[in-house]
Amino acid sequence: MDDIKFADGIYFKEPHQNAPDFVKGKLSIQKQKLMAWLEGMDAGEEGYINLDIKVAKSGKCYIAVDTWKPSNQQQPQQQKPQLTPQQQEQMDTRIDDDVPF
Repeated sequence: MDDIKFADGIYFKEPHQNAPDFVKGKLSIQKQKLMAWLEGMDAGEEGYINLDIKVAKSGKCYIAVDTWKPSNQQQPQQQKPQLTPQQQEQMDTRIDDDVPF
């Protein structure tokens, strides 16, 4: 597991007990701190910095940088088994038998 990179200057708070169901939380931004943190971050090729809202073991929510990157390795594609013409005909027959119309 990578080290957690916390987002500095932006904070998540859970909704208060009287909040309606559609309110999932509140974000608070400390402008100067967030601006300084953003200036020091690499936004990648597309210009985005992705953040995750997570829950610590203590139950308190926090905001962390999403550092996931897709692997450059291509997954080997699973090849479908080749059927003989007889097996294919049997499969076609079974499918036709299962159709109720």
